Amino acid sequence: MRSRLTPLAKLFYNPLQAMADLAANAPYFAGTALALVSTFLYYSVLTGRLQRMFWSFGNEPDAPGLFSPFVRIVLGVIASAPPVFFIIVVFVPACVLAASVIERRASFSVMLRQEYAALASCALYSWSVAHLLMFVLSLLMYKPGGPNAQALEAAMRIVPLPYFLFLVALGLRVVLRLSFGRAIGVMALGACSLLALPLIPRLLFLLTSPLMLILVFILLRNIFGDVLGAQRSREHFKRSLEAATLNPADASAHYNLGLIYQQRGQLAEAKERFARAIEIDPDETDAHYQLGRIAREQGRLVDAITHFEAVVQRDPEHSQNEVWREIGRTYFEAGQLEDARAAFEQFLAKRPSDAEGHYRYGLALKRLGRGDDAASEMRACIEAVRTSPTYKYRAEKHWMSEAEAFLRQ
Repeated sequence: MRSRLTPLAKLFYNPLQAMADLAANAPYFAGTALALVSTFLYYSVLTGRLQRMFWSFGNEPDAPGLFSPFVRIVLGVIASAPPVFFIIVVFVPACVLAASVIERRASFSVMLRQEYAALASCALYSWSVAHLLMFVLSLLMYKPGGPNAQALEAAMRIVPLPYFLFLVALGLRVVLRLSFGRAIGVMALGACSLLALPLIPRLLFLLTSPLMLILVFILLRNIFGDVLGAQRSREHFKRSLEAATLNPADASAHYNLGLIYQQRGQLAEAKERFARAIEIDPDETDAHYQLGRIAREQGRLVDAITHFEAVVQRDPEHSQNEVWREIGRTYFEAGQLEDARAAFEQFLAKRPSDAEGHYRYGLALKRLGRGDDAASEMRACIEAVRTSPTYKYRAEKHWMSEAEAFLRQ
């Protein structure tokens, strides 16, 4: 239980790390429970129900049946379910759909299957934190009732949404590995679905029909059963790898577990696993390569070059020569432009149709004062994307957009 509450507390002071923890563990059941409780508490303060419940605890200790305060709490939590249900069924899939449109990394169905559990956990915890924060503030400053009680209550229900959406944007950045700008764009598109949130109570009457209730249950079970089943399979695979790391001679288990941590943004754990793989097998070039990428992302450019050189010494054509593109990018970020140029040229000699390679080589040439050659590389980048197969076009279209923006400037 403590491990489920730790990310909730961490969201208040270190939200990015909390999102990484939630993405790694995907505690969607705990998130649902926390969201229900926080929604009930906040809405109860707005309606004055919480104050009446406290009064009933002290004055009706032996109230039987439906008049029991505990029964009323349970019924109140159930009554608070519609917005949480909306987050699970509508808002999170809407964010995944927006990400598939903006990022074009994979189709909507693939992204939903891969990322739903982690993203839903982040959204539910974000909803909980936003409403718990407003619950505390409302206890101190809000008084229910008055001449415009209903309008004020409706307005107060909207107050937690800005902070909720801010945290969701952080979750999108961590789970889907987006830039801040794209995470905000995905969040903005997904937030459009919240306009339908007030309609939920009006649509619930459909569920009073037994036939409609059965159809909705079957539909949701099929959709979310597959999604959550995929998450459980990944967790089982991770546990199997953790068990395999008990073998002191199994470097590949540490490497594969490091890849899982790296994908989830847990870079400290990933570095530890990759380093352990190298300790077991110094010729583990894949681990050196991933450590180099992590070091470059963290701005430790000297360490990155050290790891990439270790890869090149063992396998100059590692990862279909992509190591040379990573070396060129690292030298470019370090300001060593001639070294970057040489690395990009070596990469493109083997991978002449790589759009990212042409784009980054063009940037290096521009910095070297070779504007015409840079423009030529950008045109090569655009042509590489346009002539690529459909599956590859979706993944590399953003390089064409960047090259076109470069040429316009």
